[in-house]
Amino acid sequence: MKELCLKFGGFCARYLFFNAFLLLLIVSFSFAGEFDDLREIIPDEDEEKVIENLEKAGDNAVELRRAIEYGADGIREGLCFMIANMAPSDLANVSEDFLINDVSLSYNVRDEFWWGSKYSDELFLHYVLPYRVSQEPVEAWRPYLYSQLKPVVKDLETMSEVAVEVNRWCGERVKFQQTQRQDQGVFETLRSGYGRCEEMMIVYVSALRAVGIPAREAWTPYWAHCDNNHAWTEVWADGDWHYTGSCEPKPSLDNAWFNVSARRAAIVLASAFGHIDENKTSDRLYKNRDHYGIINSTFNYRQPSKLTVVAEEESTHVWISVFNFGSLRPILHRYTDSDGLAAFYMGEGDFFVSAGKNGKSCWKVVELVQDQETRINLELSDDRIGEETFWLRYKPSEAYKVD
Repeated sequence: MKELCLKFGGFCARYLFFNAFLLLLIVSFSFAGEFDDLREIIPDEDEEKVIENLEKAGDNAVELRRAIEYGADGIREGLCFMIANMAPSDLANVSEDFLINDVSLSYNVRDEFWWGSKYSDELFLHYVLPYRVSQEPVEAWRPYLYSQLKPVVKDLETMSEVAVEVNRWCGERVKFQQTQRQDQGVFETLRSGYGRCEEMMIVYVSALRAVGIPAREAWTPYWAHCDNNHAWTEVWADGDWHYTGSCEPKPSLDNAWFNVSARRAAIVLASAFGHIDENKTSDRLYKNRDHYGIINSTFNYRQPSKLTVVAEEESTHVWISVFNFGSLRPILHRYTDSDGLAAFYMGEGDFFVSAGKNGKSCWKVVELVQDQETRINLELSDDRIGEETFWLRYKPSEAYKVD
């Protein structure tokens, strides 16, 4: 009897497992096909990512689906681009009304101002359309900033003039003051009248986008020549990318208190909403992440040096570090490719290069010279790094001043 019960119990367990697996399979197939009817109206380049993100959106997929279905044909490309590249938190929260209104106003503003025809659709999608600049909360800032800035910019004759006047407007309302680590939103910064450099940048980039000027965040993770870091704004105006202090107006672009520091920087990075296609941009891509791209913008400030690191095998971690705030701080990271190579384009000076894989590691200090290529070999070892002193030297600020 006991043996019979055990056999019967085993049979029941297998039966229940089979039915649960079958049910899961049916549900999976049903869920996977839930959005197939949208494929005909989603642009081909975004189709798979949109479907994937709709499946991740949970209950909020209903809102995003309606945005795609009810969005006019003229703005559907923008709607799908936004959904294809949304952060997970936005997929679960952004409403149909917010998305349609924000995207519609972006297209309307581009059509309204003459400069909207002066840049490509790629620049519009990556640097005008997005409602988020960094890690600030989602807010409907576009209608307010547009209404405030339209009278300021409507009669201006160059995009550079627009960028300068928008910066003057922002600078009259926001000053620098340290805040918490979590980024404030646009309205929080405008209400308080202050923010740290990244929050000032968020306000200025949002204001530029509100009047149809492509803009993006730029930053250096850590300065090589002193402590701290910095974030500022890059604006696309009159045919090229330029830089400026955020909410820190100057009479012209490419003019800021950090002129010399930016030229001395070990690396300058810039962010783009969505993945960057290297075949559609003149920018130098550093890496694509899940829903955004990182540009190596050092080329906009100086002719960088090239460092090629040779390791023993593929997929070895390679870090570039500088000394900042009392310790070595990594500023760049790559994995070696199938040939054991990792290439970096960056500023000149001495840098701490380290590598590691499977518990083995090594490091070396390397000197980089502007517009020259340096190649080093790193041999991983089980030996612990021994005590050793080294210097990291950089050119004085006078070497980077421009008349």
